[in-house]
Amino acid sequence: MNRAQGSGTRATFERWVMGDVPTMTAQEQDSTGMVRQIVASTPGAISYMAFSYVNKDVKTVKVDGVAPTEANVHSNRWHIWAYEHMYTRGAAKGLTKRFIDYVMSDQVQQTLVKQMGYIPINDMQIVRDVNGRVTRQ
Repeated sequence: MNRAQGSGTRATFERWVMGDVPTMTAQEQDSTGMVRQIVASTPGAISYMAFSYVNKDVKTVKVDGVAPTEANVHSNRWHIWAYEHMYTRGAAKGLTKRFIDYVMSDQVQQTLVKQMGYIPINDMQIVRDVNGRVTRQ
């Protein structure tokens, strides 16, 4: 695993792929762009990155016969995904609540989020709680 300790990407991979199997530390990188460059230029290299970073220089691989596609994330057939997070101290209110509501709005989710290559949360057909339990929406 070449993502730096504390990386959300690394935590997602370790939880949903590795489970209880410890990962080996190798050439740790903070930058997903650098990870893509290393994988693209190193024969046999493999790593994990957000769909938004996949381009012609790297190829995706199926896991247990399931391709990494948006449709498979929406339905949880592709298990290697995580939510982005926003944290507040206590319940959000005032401008903070307005900002979070704006970010979660269809206006942002269906335009900016998609333009950045990420999956809008309101496209998900399932919900995964903090304990990993998945339920249909």
